[in-house]
Amino acid sequence: MKNFLILIVTFVASAAYAVPAMNVFTINTSDPMGYMEWARKSAPITAPPSNASAAGVCLSTAGAEEFGDMYFFNLFDSNVDSLSGDYYSPEIAAEIAKIANRRTVRMVDHYTPMEPAGDGFEVGLTYSNYNLNVYTKNPQAYMEALKEYEAAAQANGFEDVTLSAFQINTGDYSGQILVVTQAPNAKRLGQFLDARNESWSTSLGNRFPKLRKLKRGIMMNCEVVYVR
Repeated sequence: MKNFLILIVTFVASAAYAVPAMNVFTINTSDPMGYMEWARKSAPITAPPSNASAAGVCLSTAGAEEFGDMYFFNLFDSNVDSLSGDYYSPEIAAEIAKIANRRTVRMVDHYTPMEPAGDGFEVGLTYSNYNLNVYTKNPQAYMEALKEYEAAAQANGFEDVTLSAFQINTGDYSGQILVVTQAPNAKRLGQFLDARNESWSTSLGNRFPKLRKLKRGIMMNCEVVYVR
């Protein structure tokens, strides 16, 4: 009975402290539409062996490190799930073989969401992002400023725009923060960026240069291709 209780406590503790995660495969292709079509068909097959709870693809429209870069992302319920998937399973290998000669995997990076990610995702959902890699000495103050700015934006007509953040765990930007501004589409994202000169935005946005250093910005259009 004692061992059974220890097992129960251990399980509950593990569940309570599970931290969501994300990985991103940066791929390069001269056939982005072909890659998107492959991703839509293959994600339901490749995602389960990798333990992903959701997956999607983003096509860069500005700021990519290389022309033709795309980003296949997987969301996970925990770091355990993100690190224990079987990426060499026969199912995944068979699907990768279908696209292998039409794309190059340039890098794979691991992230920790600093708040819940992927809420409301459904297959076929599309949206547009403005992603910023930033360095900050004070992540807590920076996150507080982001949330205050998001609240002000939503109080000034941008209820459909969100700001979220991910800790970057690997690669050239390790230790930095990925800030994601997400809008329903590219037009709406542009409207949000145009509003940065409005008084509500400038009064709060002027704080950011003191809190962070910009490292890289990328704009992209995204589509969800899998939800568990």
